[in-house]
Amino acid sequence: MTGIVISMGPSSNGEAQLIRCYENGIRILRFNFPHYTQETTKRDVSIIHIVEQKVGGKFQLLLDTEGPEIRTGVLETPIIYTTWEIFNIYIKENHGDPKWLFCDYQSLIDDVKIGGIVKIDAGLLEAEVLEKGSEYIVVKALNNFVVGSRRHLNLPGAHIKLPGLTERDKENVLLAIQEKFDYIALSFTRKADDVIELRNFLKANGGENIKIIAKIENQEGVDNVNTIIDASDMIMVARGDLGTELPVEMIPIHQMNIVKTCKIKNTPVIVATQMLESMISNPVPTRAEVSDIFYAVREGAEFVMLSGETAVGKYPIECIKVMNKVIEQAEKYK
Repeated sequence: MTGIVISMGPSSNGEAQLIRCYENGIRILRFNFPHYTQETTKRDVSIIHIVEQKVGGKFQLLLDTEGPEIRTGVLETPIIYTTWEIFNIYIKENHGDPKWLFCDYQSLIDDVKIGGIVKIDAGLLEAEVLEKGSEYIVVKALNNFVVGSRRHLNLPGAHIKLPGLTERDKENVLLAIQEKFDYIALSFTRKADDVIELRNFLKANGGENIKIIAKIENQEGVDNVNTIIDASDMIMVARGDLGTELPVEMIPIHQMNIVKTCKIKNTPVIVATQMLESMISNPVPTRAEVSDIFYAVREGAEFVMLSGETAVGKYPIECIKVMNKVIEQAEKYK
């Protein structure tokens, strides 16, 4: 039967909630960095071990790395951009322009193309590249949006010159080895070499038994998915960033193709992101969400995943119960 991965957070990390999760069939718990720190991870792992003794069973632990992120800078107050407004994105700070943004990716100017698109805050603000200077790019906002501090910045189609495993990721992987985690999810996997780099790091530090889940969430990952699957123990179709990097209407097609390829290669696959997003605040799902889960199971996903629904949502146990019911029905038609 298709399993469920849940994300840990304030809504699910207490003893009582974890016991209920276990009773409802949950066996894999995801720690999503940077929402988790080393300190909060150690705290919650201790709670998990207490719960395991009480239920007489075991959870498997999954550490999801931050990956090579690109972010905007710290802002004292949010900036309001309006459609067609032109502004600069700098790779150096302190330019005095109240509407400028800082980007912490130093190869920004080299990697973007005139006419290309920059997406900010999971694509909620899209901007077209108009010009390139020595320390900045000039962009035009394509919609209205308010940008806050340290927002994600995506460069669809660009080949990012960042390491597959950052120094911060290495620190967190060492923590996973120390705390005896079962899985590492490698964020923004772009090529098989990223997986090999992580595997070598695990072996060098006594973590060779930890399984690697490669997250497919950008164009480069999609392009190299066959060799990434061959190098990995499991694949995650990470639809959040994938839907920012690629046209959103293509996500179902990529999901279907990735799952199909994993089935051919006998590699387990997780379908993730926004599966019951409305239940973060509502007690019942949308009909579209139910269908999404149903068809992910029918396609052959070994796991479906809950993210904010169980980490910070109001109805974590209800989400698990809904997902279990839909999986049960979908399994009848696989």
